[in-house]
Amino acid sequence: MYYEFEIGNLFLIMGVIAVCKWLEDRLNTIRLTSVMVDTTIATILFGMLVFLHTEVVTFKNYSAGAVSFDWVFLNIQIILYVYLAVTVSSRIGMAFLTGTLILFYWERGFFSDWRAWLTFIFVLVGSLLICRYAEWLLRQFWRIWLATLIVSVAVWYTVAMTMVNDTFADWAINFLMFNIQFLIVNAFNIRLRRDYNREMMLANQVSHDELTGLKNFRAFSTELNTFYTAFQEQSQSFVLITMDIDHFKHINDTFGHLVGNDVLQQTARVLAHLIDQEGAPNQAYRTGGEEFSLLMPVKNRDEAWLKDFCQRIQQTIRQQQMIVNQQAVQWTVSIGCDDVIQDDDSYLEVYRRADKDLYHSKENGRNMITIRGESVQVG
Repeated sequence: MYYEFEIGNLFLIMGVIAVCKWLEDRLNTIRLTSVMVDTTIATILFGMLVFLHTEVVTFKNYSAGAVSFDWVFLNIQIILYVYLAVTVSSRIGMAFLTGTLILFYWERGFFSDWRAWLTFIFVLVGSLLICRYAEWLLRQFWRIWLATLIVSVAVWYTVAMTMVNDTFADWAINFLMFNIQFLIVNAFNIRLRRDYNREMMLANQVSHDELTGLKNFRAFSTELNTFYTAFQEQSQSFVLITMDIDHFKHINDTFGHLVGNDVLQQTARVLAHLIDQEGAPNQAYRTGGEEFSLLMPVKNRDEAWLKDFCQRIQQTIRQQQMIVNQQAVQWTVSIGCDDVIQDDDSYLEVYRRADKDLYHSKENGRNMITIRGESVQVG
């Protein structure tokens, strides 16, 4: 019966870690807010640890040979606690870790002893440091093993204060089982992260432009359709901003294609920065050679905001400069902007209007802004 619980809980841990990584990826794919993703995953993890704590309460008075069931579940809890904290990138990890630790200490009645309060603070701080430096720790096995062992020793010491019949054999077998379990979970986690990173790399290559790092036209077409569907089903209006770098061929012909690539990359960085300032789920894309597009939900944004944002794009790009052969290279963009309307038969309708607005800007002198067919004074 002892080994059944060991093996069963070990596979349970690996399954939970795999499910959480899969769930995190899927929730991010459907563009839920980061708080919703974190809350969902943290709830699952917390429920898993509650389940393991329930096992401890049920079997804490039983034993098999020299090893008590209390140790069986304790090691599993510590490893699950640490690995879920470092594997799943939760921005509300502090609340999750604190709540889990409080439950663990409260359930066992540790808070009645002042020494337990010291170990509680030590374990909590250690866990948060493990979360903070997870990527660095996971690069080398001995780092994450040592960090987990330090936390484990503090927990073992606290548990030992309430045990009266444990022998040296109990501690020796417990330490041996801890290392075996840790090795298995660590090997599984390495494989999981390797496969996950490979999938993310392949997905990124399919959906992102290699030169600028922005999403490409394929991703733009897919996500424009997603925005349009949300508009049709939930009335979530959005605006599409398209732009071209003015006289880009002249830049290539005069300074060379490498400089042209630098101009594209710098323009992409500007757009990515401006989009980041506006927050999710706004998106930036490179949709053609020197053409870029932005998708932005309207929410509470009015006409004045849209005009100001387009002017900020132009002003920021005009301020960019590169020195080539002691000659300053500067550039501007023409902008077209339109929003989705109820009469649109498909997501392509708003794209056609925004594209038409862009060409209106280009045909009327460039370095211009056209919003819904009307020219806007350049800021």
